[in-house]
Amino acid sequence: MKTFESAAADAPTAPDRLLVGVSDYVVAEDGETLVAYGLGACVAVALYDPEAGVGALAHTMLPHQPAEGGSPGKYADEAVRTMLRELVARGGDYEAAEAWLVGGAEIFALPDIADGAGERNVAAAREQLAALDVALAGMAVGGSRGRTVEFDTATGEVRVSTADGHEEVL
Repeated sequence: MKTFESAAADAPTAPDRLLVGVSDYVVAEDGETLVAYGLGACVAVALYDPEAGVGALAHTMLPHQPAEGGSPGKYADEAVRTMLRELVARGGDYEAAEAWLVGGAEIFALPDIADGAGERNVAAAREQLAALDVALAGMAVGGSRGRTVEFDTATGEVRVSTADGHEEVL
């Protein structure tokens, strides 16, 4: 018979995981894993300074913030600008920042959404990253499959999975 004497120190610990909802972003510096589920045409933008261990993840759904403003995490261009400012404010180095893009698929044909929404989101994020001279370290974009991204801010690992079981590390 197997018995366990449990003590808090022996208990397995789950890594800290923070959900990044649609139109939101999270900046983390304590080794949390940031997760964005159900990326279709939406684009997740991850930013990371490996030396400072500061990272950020946004779950954007539209390419460009309108003139009247709005939630920074909703728009790919503004999410990049806002997260980069916060990354630096938390000790990250602007010149050391790297980026990853995940999502931008075309999985639904909805009459209220113009074709190419995913492509426009990816293009807006890439344009903003290039304008700010942030290196693009990896991408998993396009296609017709939805994705989930897990971004480990302790290691910088960006793990992407799809509903059909495909998984890759960027």
